[in-house]
Amino acid sequence: MTRKILWLLTCCTLLLAACDKRMVTVDNPPETTSPSTGTPPISDKKIQAGVQGIVTDASNNPIAGARVLCGEQNMLTDQYGSFRFQDISITEAAAVVTVQKAGFFNGIRTFRVTATGREQFVQIQLLPKATAGTFDATAGGVIGASNAQFIFVPNQVLDASNKPYKGKATLTYAFINPERDDFADIMPGDLRAVNDKNELVALQSFGMMALELQGDNGEKLHLDGINNVTFRMEIPATLRQTAPATIPLWHFNESTGLWQQEGSAEKMGNSYVGTVKHFSFWNCDAQFPIVNLKATFKDDKNNPLANTAVQITRNNNSSTYGYTDAAGEISGLVPANEQVTITIKDKCGEVIFSKKAGPWSTDTNAGTFNITINPQSRLSFSGKVTTCDGAAVTKGVVNIQVNGVHYAAPILNGNYTASILRCETTTATVTLNPVDETANKMSTTTFQAAPGDYTRDLQACDAIQASTVTLLLEGQNTTFITPTDSILFSYHKSDTASANYYLISAAQKTTPSSQLNMELPDIKVGTSVAPYFSVSMSGNNYYGQSVNITITSTGVAGEYVEGSFSGNIQKMQGGTLVPISGSFKVRIE
Repeated sequence: MTRKILWLLTCCTLLLAACDKRMVTVDNPPETTSPSTGTPPISDKKIQAGVQGIVTDASNNPIAGARVLCGEQNMLTDQYGSFRFQDISITEAAAVVTVQKAGFFNGIRTFRVTATGREQFVQIQLLPKATAGTFDATAGGVIGASNAQFIFVPNQVLDASNKPYKGKATLTYAFINPERDDFADIMPGDLRAVNDKNELVALQSFGMMALELQGDNGEKLHLDGINNVTFRMEIPATLRQTAPATIPLWHFNESTGLWQQEGSAEKMGNSYVGTVKHFSFWNCDAQFPIVNLKATFKDDKNNPLANTAVQITRNNNSSTYGYTDAAGEISGLVPANEQVTITIKDKCGEVIFSKKAGPWSTDTNAGTFNITINPQSRLSFSGKVTTCDGAAVTKGVVNIQVNGVHYAAPILNGNYTASILRCETTTATVTLNPVDETANKMSTTTFQAAPGDYTRDLQACDAIQASTVTLLLEGQNTTFITPTDSILFSYHKSDTASANYYLISAAQKTTPSSQLNMELPDIKVGTSVAPYFSVSMSGNNYYGQSVNITITSTGVAGEYVEGSFSGNIQKMQGGTLVPISGSFKVRIE
């Protein structure tokens, strides 16, 4: 995804104190402003690019089996918490990746695509849903979390049918701590916003929270959109002196990937107090003028530093992070007319580069920054790439996978070189896949590597065959074939061995696209039942758990799994069962 420069800070929350004589109550709410209206002031132009990323929990452990949606495609994260869309149609100015996992709030990242065909990178940390409290929806009530309090009026909670809910309503809540180093991985979007004048601005946050309502049986509830919920949030100690007396409120618009101004909050003591009429992600933010910054980061060997976190710090010590793309480039918003500090840390958190830059009054390309890296803080690969006859490969690329994250090194005059930031305390599973684009040949080798420099000469000898998936559904034959379409094979490992599975995903690159997701419990020759099977086609969605998968041929990484499938699948529009059949030949990665 792209390495956006996201601007943040944030505000926490606190219990309403009865002794506060300026307390905002249901009968004495703060003043509010109307939400912004009109078309968002940002281009909706589509562009073809690749997107990959990592999904983790609060302890930085990978989350496997999370559903990732981007453009018209979706897939599951693998055992490394990684995902990859190789070529999809996304919005150039504001592409959005959404991650869904039971027990967590949605993780959402917005970013600017750096270039057509360029693979972007994002890292997303999911917030667990925690119960803040329960109240009688008919009577209303007061809910106090560890650092927040919320006042509900009677009968303002509705069910899915938009009728007043009569049972116990549960508030699930997550506080997004502004002082965490990984705040940029947690918060939704990239803190670009549309204000009440329909202007695109950037935000410095003094508070962020995620809110949802559930019924007795876990069903999703919502507010009526008419009555207010009053909240009070404590301002973090490091931000209290600079926190404005009145601050705009912003909610996150998941359809645009941008924050949207709606209302305001008042500073009372060490807290902000305000009201909201609907629940989502909410943010207390000051806005500031922005320019777009591009910059490229390379190591001392002139290799692009791909998928690398770049920190931008303002003079008021507020910071944000963006991630470089496959070419080591960032593209994102920074404050106009301010000098900032650009910092890069290795995977162990040690600063390896820091430099003052700016100020900029207009959109700027700051050029290339070269960074000297300790060999023990990186994985470096280099060597020759030859054909089966020993001749130098003149056109191609070496695809590199490190613990599920992909990198690419172009082959120049028969040689390749790449540097990847790592932490000196860990080893990684590395796969090198040289591709000879002239002869349409490749090879694959996998090994374990600790940080350091590695010389690996490679040969591209195996013919590259297209991956294909065909299906017959309701009289319609559909064929997916690479490279015209996207077909991916991935392995998903759970803590429970019986929950391990493989996933074949196929999607057309056109919009709207047809797509298929098929889980296999194993890739051994034989017949089994797919744990999950879904198809989206011609505006219809189909799901099933009674589709038989027959594997006729398999192999190791770089080879192909082949077979067929047949059974019944449920059409969601109407609920009828319809037959489905097809075949597949997919390269194992």
